[in-house]
Formats: sequence, C-alpha cells, structure tokens
Amino acid sequence: MQKSKFDQRTFRLEENLSSLKSVSLKNLKKIYKDLLNLREGILVLNSNLSSKKSQSLLDKSLNSLDSVEKKFSNLENEVSDNLAKLLRDYQRFKTDFKQTEDERRTYRILYELSTAIYSETDINILLDMVVDSLLDLFSAEKALLEISNQKNSPIFTIGKDKERKTLEEFDDKIKALIMENVYSTGNSICMANILDSESGDEKDELSDSTRSVLCVPLKSKEQVLGAIYLENADTDSIFSSEDANLLISLAERIAQAVENNLLLSELKHSQEKLLEDLREKFEFDEIIGNSSQMVEILKTVADVADTDATVLIEGESGTGKELLARATHFNSGRSKKPFVTINCAAIPETLLESELFGYEKGAFTGATQKKPGKFEIANGGTIFLDEIGEMSSLLQVKILRFLQSHEFEALGSNKVKRSDIRIIAATNKDLFSRVKEEEFREDLYYRINVINLKLPPLRERRLDIAPLAESFARDFSEKLGKKIEGIDNEVLNLLSRYHFPGNIRELENIIERAVILAKNPLITRDDLPKNILNNSGDDSGIEIPENYQELKTLRKKVVEEVEKKFIKNILEKNKNNISRAAKEANMHRVELQRLLKKHR
Repeated sequence: MQKSKFDQRTFRLEENLSSLKSVSLKNLKKIYKDLLNLREGILVLNSNLSSKKSQSLLDKSLNSLDSVEKKFSNLENEVSDNLAKLLRDYQRFKTDFKQTEDERRTYRILYELSTAIYSETDINILLDMVVDSLLDLFSAEKALLEISNQKNSPIFTIGKDKERKTLEEFDDKIKALIMENVYSTGNSICMANILDSESGDEKDELSDSTRSVLCVPLKSKEQVLGAIYLENADTDSIFSSEDANLLISLAERIAQAVENNLLLSELKHSQEKLLEDLREKFEFDEIIGNSSQMVEILKTVADVADTDATVLIEGESGTGKELLARATHFNSGRSKKPFVTINCAAIPETLLESELFGYEKGAFTGATQKKPGKFEIANGGTIFLDEIGEMSSLLQVKILRFLQSHEFEALGSNKVKRSDIRIIAATNKDLFSRVKEEEFREDLYYRINVINLKLPPLRERRLDIAPLAESFARDFSEKLGKKIEGIDNEVLNLLSRYHFPGNIRELENIIERAVILAKNPLITRDDLPKNILNNSGDDSGIEIPENYQELKTLRKKVVEEVEKKFIKNILEKNKNNISRAAKEANMHRVELQRLLKKHR
C-alpha cells in the first residue's frame, strides 16, 4: 500500500536523525581516539625528559589534556542525551499526530454516518452506507447489519468484508449463536479470542485461529428491530469496551432511522395501495400520479363526488383542472347526465350570458331563433365553469342567484326556468385576492368554495413527471404508429429538473414532439426542445462573455428578452386589455405602452 505524504516525511526524518546520531557519535569517537593517541605520545615524551622545567610543562599539558577529556566526555553524553530526547520528542509528536488523524477520521466517518441516518429515505442505500461506515470506524474485517420482523426473521440483510465486497454467505455456528442471544436478551456481546471450531469426520477439533466479535441490538422502545455484528480475526484488533459503548450509542440512532424508514416505506405502500383502490373503485385511470398531493386530492374527490356540493378547483393553467372536474362528475350519481364545459375567458362578455342562459327569438340583433343555454342543456348533470374569475360582475350576480334558487331566465324572456345542475368552477388565479381587490364578489366566492381542491403545479409534484411522460409516450406512440419502447433515463432527469411553466399540458406537447422526431426506440435528449436542455438544473444556456463590452451587449439582450416575455405574459393574462394589464403589473399605463412601443 502506498505511503501517505506524512508517513514519507516522518520516515525521512527518522533516517536523518539516525544518520545524525551515527555521524555525531562516529566523529566524537574519532576525536576521543586522537586524544588518547596524543596522551600516549606525551607519556612517551615524558619518559625521555628529565629537567624540572620540562617536567612542569609536561604536567600542565597532562592536566590540560585531562580537562579536555573530561569536557569531551561531557559533550559526548550531552550530544547523546539530546539526540535521545529529540528522538523521544519526535516519537511523541508522531504518536500525537497519528492519534489526531485517527480522531479526525473518526469524526468524519461519524459525520457522514449521521448525515446518512437523518437524510436517506431508501432503506437499502441507508443500510449499505451504515455498513461501509462501520467497517471504517471500527477497522473490522467483516460487518453484518440485519433487520428482522417480529418473529426475528430477516427482512433486510447486508454483509461486507473490509474490501467492501458483499458477503454472499456469512453464516456459521458462532455468529448464529451470538445473534440469537442478542435477539432474545436485547443485550450487547463483546468477546475476544473466540476459538473457531471446524467439524471433522468423527469429532470437532479446535483450530489455532481466533476471532474478536462485537454484536449489538438495534432497539426501539425495547423492541429489537435487528442487530449489528462486527468481526475481526486479527489479534491486534480486538474490540474494546470503548468500541462497544460507541457502537451501542450509534445503534440507538441507526435503529431510530431504520424505524422511520420502515414507517415511511409502509406509508408509501399504503399510499400506493390507497391510490390503486381509488383508481379501481372510482376509475381515476386518466389521472396519473403517485405523489402525496395527488393522493390527497383523489381521496377528497372520492369523498365528495357523489354529493351535490359545489366544487372550486384552483391551479395554474395546464395542471388538469378539467380532468379533475370530469372525474368528479363521472363518479357521481349524475354520471349518466350531461357534463357541459364552458370557458368563461374564451367567450366575449356580451355573448357569455346568452351561452349560459340561452335566448329567445328576437332577443337581440341576429337572434333569428330560440336557443337553449348551457344551464338548460346540463339539466340533471354538471356544468363546469372554467376560469370563473374572468366573469363580469353582472354575470356573477346571476350565477349567485342561480346557486341560491336554481332558477334563471333566458335573454328576451320573462319566464323563469328551473334546472337541477351541479356547478364545478375552476380558476388559475387567486380568487381570494381578487375578492380583496373587489374584482370578484365575496358572496359568490363563498358559494362556490364549498369544496376546495388545489391542484399543485407540476414543478411541485416532480415524482409524477416520469409516469406522466411515459404514459404520454405510450399514447402518442400508438396514435402516430411509432415503435417507441420508452424514455431514456437522461431525458427523465432533464425533465425532472425543468420548471414547466405550462405544467402537464407543456409536458404533453414536449413528449408528442419527441415521439414525432424520435429516430430510435428510446426517446433521447436529441429529441427534446432546446429550452428543456437550457433550463434544466443549473445550466442557464447562456454563453459566458469574454470581455466587458460583450457583457454589456449580453445584459441588454437578456433584459430585452425578459421584457418581451413579461409583456406577452401580462397581456395574455388580461386578454390584451392594456389598462387591466398595467393595473395587475402594478405599473402606470404609460409605462406599459412605452414598453409595447419599444418592442413592437
């Protein structure tokens, strides 16, 4: 295994210190040897000299030499002591650093494990991450995590070795006995130097191999959900009581995460079962989506469908308001009677009243014959008033009167007619805000808002994007005679990150285009429009400018593009009425006209 940079540096430092010690001692010994030779020479010289002066000079030399020898001896001891101290300090530093690195590694593993415990909702991924973390944290050779039912039968099991390889078979007598004991008692087991036994032909013989085992239960409210089993065969890696305490503490949090995960899985299963039952019972086949929002909406529809309660469906354009209204009607007692739709925003205000209530011959110029209105045609059934927020105040009064008495009068007639119909209304605007702004009658709002269904935009129910896209792909493939087998995962990922301002209607158009253009059995990113590729995730589709002049040009271009989209959107919402558009945009009419002139 390749050494880390720290290990390489410490190894070089150790070599340098050893070399310094060796060279220093070698030089000192050489000097000491030279001094000894000098002393012998002086003694030989002393034997050949007899004068007192020479003897005195020789004595001084010998005294000086003794002093030098003493200082040298002290120096040698001091150098040796300092080198030994330096080596001791280095070893202490190395030990402390290693301990710090181990602590940092432990904290990092614990942090990653905690993040996984409190954020991961897929139990298989969670258990896999937990086992990997436990192998790292405890330097174990084998790790097993098992989740069991109330009868202690495993429902989730994952075992790995230190190389992160999944253990297909990890079962022996010792592990089985230890796990059984932990399940039955709910207590942890930490054992060292367990002798392995291997079965022979006639008798069991003990082998030389031993192992260290640590096994703790996963408990929640005194109920054992499963167990964690760690094993080491290395005698230098015996599990300690500190390891046991740490694993017990982690097991409490892991058990809580597992329990939450199992509850979430059970909730999802119940939700899917409920949705399946709703579809089977109420034939909601056309309404696709498994998100929690749609489940709640369909539950409400199932509860109120077979009543005469007025329903208000709120949601952005393209979210499927009419589809929900149809589901409500066709699951009611009125299902065999007419379901009549009228879009209040698509018909001019002067004609909408005659469309709703009908007219007599000669009621107005061009009324050459009598014509029944939608309220009369829908007798016994349901009338769906789409975009009711666009209705004039005069018509609002007449609708309110009908809701109170179920009576109406055709244009040009004094005869009062009765009609037994249920009204379902829809709007893509915030009606309550329009009530506050006195643009919609408060009494009518509360009359139609008996049952309120809020359809979330597609960007808030991203789990439904894939099934919707696949359903559209199948439908258009069959309709257009194309052999489309499915949608590439990359396309589904791109679609899941797109914001869908046009909601389900926009998704349907995108898939229809893709099916038409597809050259392969799978729909790929090449079949998607550029705006999907440019507006998915963090990719803005804008090329980065190279200089300031390009930046200014790009800024001007982006601002102009945003202004154009703003004008188009605000005018479409207000049917090209400049005064109303300016009021809704909270700007002066002259400012809006200036923008129109600029971009026209």
